[in-house]
Amino acid sequence: MIRKLKNLSRSCVALIGVSACILLTPSCKTTTNMDELASIPVMEYTKDNETKTNYLTKDRVARSFLSKKAFNNVPTKTPDNFKVMVFDGRYRTVDYYHFVKFNKWFRKLLFNTGLMSGIEGTRQNLDCDNYAMLYKSVMGVSSYKGDDTLDMAVAVVVVHQVNAWGGIPKGGLHMVNLIFTNRGWYIYEPQTNKYILLEKYPNQEHIKYMIL
Repeated sequence: MIRKLKNLSRSCVALIGVSACILLTPSCKTTTNMDELASIPVMEYTKDNETKTNYLTKDRVARSFLSKKAFNNVPTKTPDNFKVMVFDGRYRTVDYYHFVKFNKWFRKLLFNTGLMSGIEGTRQNLDCDNYAMLYKSVMGVSSYKGDDTLDMAVAVVVVHQVNAWGGIPKGGLHMVNLIFTNRGWYIYEPQTNKYILLEKYPNQEHIKYMIL
């Protein structure tokens, strides 16, 4: 669980350490080789078929959440005043089937590197924020490997875990991912590989922050 929101920057540093351990450093306890990264799924994308449905703008994100709407204007119960940080003007909409395939690869990555979550553990350098940011980072690597110029529309979301979901018990602040696909916007629990449409997510009313 995330102890303090002000420690998000420290978590970013921890993510770099975890990523380096996975991909580069032979002396880490949980090691692998570059074959793991080489096998990362790449989303098929044809530049000739560029349309507005293929990407997501920060303005659309803002309008959607201000009006409490998700994909295809489906109503949500998300707060209309939670804080959002957006770094790019446009993001690539994630193909749903790539999302499903990528999740299986990510699960395998965690297993092969010995980074499967114990959930009940107390290690603050490998808890929910590290998993969520690792997922977002490697999804970005997938985009880069696919020679796309846009980053994937994958966010990290800070939420108050009022209701247990995805194999994670209820408690304090928690971090998950939000993936904007062409078939819906999905909350993804990277520790257990569970996902659900945003409008069905039991903690949607308790979202505090989103970083896209």
